[in-house]
Amino acid sequence: MTSRRRPEAGLAKAGACVMRPRPPGNGAEVCRTPRGGGRRAEGAMSGLGRLFGKGKKEKGPTPEEAIQKLKETEKILIKKQEFLEQKIQQELQTAKKHGTKNKRAALQALRRKKRLEQQLAQTDGTLSTLEFQREAIENATTNTEVLRTMELAARGMKKAYQDISFCCLGHSREER
Repeated sequence: MTSRRRPEAGLAKAGACVMRPRPPGNGAEVCRTPRGGGRRAEGAMSGLGRLFGKGKKEKGPTPEEAIQKLKETEKILIKKQEFLEQKIQQELQTAKKHGTKNKRAALQALRRKKRLEQQLAQTDGTLSTLEFQREAIENATTNTEVLRTMELAARGMKKAYQDISFCCLGHSREER
């Protein structure tokens, strides 16, 4: 009995990947391994490329939009700080109320208070970072405007000096 071998069969036995076309509708090809599994070939990476930034680049927000969003986020964090401070005071009052009569409840209230203080410290750090970013964007915007103004002034000066011809300068020297 003679077996008819496909050309790629020898490659599959050697452990090489054999490319077979996929059904219509998907431009990628699947790489079949000897065990029957498949992995996508290089052409299929376009989906992952779009996911990791090789697709269309979107424009970022304008500085004004970024500043506005940072201000909104700062307001939210300030409200969260106020809430956490109130909760800390409540837990402290709970711990004092239970005092030595119910040590377990007092200790639990102190643990909650400590956890809330950690959250408050983290919120403070985040708020500081947001303020720093907002100030940096505002400074960059100001610097950009100053540079544009300086460039405009330089162009104006250049234009003014171009209007003065060198022949006029020569006549003014002769008149002296």
